Amino acid sequence: MLDKGEDILKVIDFVETIHHPKEEQLLFPVIAKQVWLSQGGPLCTYYRGLQLEFDPLAPVRRYLRLFYEQSGISAPSIGEYSWLSEQSPLSIPMEEHFIGHELSVALRFLSNKKNSALYAEFFEIFRKLYSDLLRVHISKEDNCLFVMCEAKMS
Repeated sequence: MLDKGEDILKVIDFVETIHHPKEEQLLFPVIAKQVWLSQGGPLCTYYRGLQLEFDPLAPVRRYLRLFYEQSGISAPSIGEYSWLSEQSPLSIPMEEHFIGHELSVALRFLSNKKNSALYAEFFEIFRKLYSDLLRVHISKEDNCLFVMCEAKMS
């Protein structure tokens, strides 16, 4: 959808209502119980190293904080997952799900305020941040998580 230039709100609808809920409700709870999860897969160590060394989500968090301050809205609440812990390798994709969800809420909010200063300041930035986050997230799934799951579960 991203490669075809699909409208960002259509991408968000798919990711937030279909793709991420399936992972969070069906896939992640099953693999969270597996001992092999901590062994990682191709590129998992690389992605974890990038996260620890550079904190690539820090700029996104800063933009979101600025947006919340200027808009007066609060960050959306994040669900609780009994299978998730900070030590779990699943904390990496889940952090991306949480940040992506925040961006999607902001983008939906802004899409209804197209003539506002908030829209002018944040919509394009958040659209790009969401698209970039999703591309990196998909790369991690395709080159680490799903490869590992296929190897261990087949």
